[in-house]
Amino acid sequence: MAQTTTQSQIKNDIKASNGHSQNGNGTIEVKVAYIDDQPFEMKDGETILSFVRRNKDKKLIPTLCDAPNLEPFGSCRVCSVDVALVQNGRVKTQASCHTPVMANSYIYTSSERVQRLRKNIIELVLTDHPLDCLTCEVNNNCELQEVAARVGVRDVRYPEGKNHLDRTKDLSHPYMTSDLSKCINCFRCVRACDEVQGQFVLSMAGRGFDSHIIKSSNQTFFESDCVSCGACAQACPTSAISDVFESKSIVAKEKTRTICTYCGVGCNLEVATVNGVIKSIQAPYDAEVNEGHTCLKGRYAFSFYNHTDRLRTPLIKKTVNL
Repeated sequence: MAQTTTQSQIKNDIKASNGHSQNGNGTIEVKVAYIDDQPFEMKDGETILSFVRRNKDKKLIPTLCDAPNLEPFGSCRVCSVDVALVQNGRVKTQASCHTPVMANSYIYTSSERVQRLRKNIIELVLTDHPLDCLTCEVNNNCELQEVAARVGVRDVRYPEGKNHLDRTKDLSHPYMTSDLSKCINCFRCVRACDEVQGQFVLSMAGRGFDSHIIKSSNQTFFESDCVSCGACAQACPTSAISDVFESKSIVAKEKTRTICTYCGVGCNLEVATVNGVIKSIQAPYDAEVNEGHTCLKGRYAFSFYNHTDRLRTPLIKKTVNL
């Protein structure tokens, strides 16, 4: 599976990386795969998606169930690509997010049939999704909306059928909200609750068309064991799970990177403000300390900032009596 080549060929044909190794003859062995017929050097353990993102445009392959701080899952299939073992050979469509890249394989990211498949998937998702984008909290900041535009959805060809648009909102919690009529069953909230926070509050119940997100034993957010960390809200690509601050809306005029002051961990925070007033706080994915996660205090306990009882100057003792 390994391709033997010379240093000059590597320099001319392949983008530089750290995957070089030497065999017993002293020649350099480089594992290569091709993206749209262009050769690029592989790294061990890469998926097709991470391989393409490292060497090409990060948005070349659209995704819905993928998130930077979650393990690959493969539920949406929007990231599908065509893979061949030889150039212009027979192809097999594979989900790029969890499929390991193979040496000497040819990956076609935007073939005509892949584009048709992605468009068809999104059309099917939209048949069971409210089309109230203009009044939605995440309008212009919605991953489903963005992907639909990128794959070329202009209308939905399928007739109206059975759907879940009658699901009621859950506004029982002091911080968290849910509107599962907008859920696309990507499992990102379930995985965030498991992989990021480790609480296992959210899970998927039912099968097939009846699959739906539940909190604890099918309770409300308030009745569940939710610790209000907000990891599910940040992970959700739509507004199916959000918070009372509408953190995913784009009304904020300025975002400031800072460090949480509540404890000594040093979590990075991204504070969104409007005219100097905090609108919301998110945890940046590229922060080495917390990698897109923070606790209840870091994400939601920011009302103290402009509170009337906040001490803004040192207190001076005016009497000697204790």
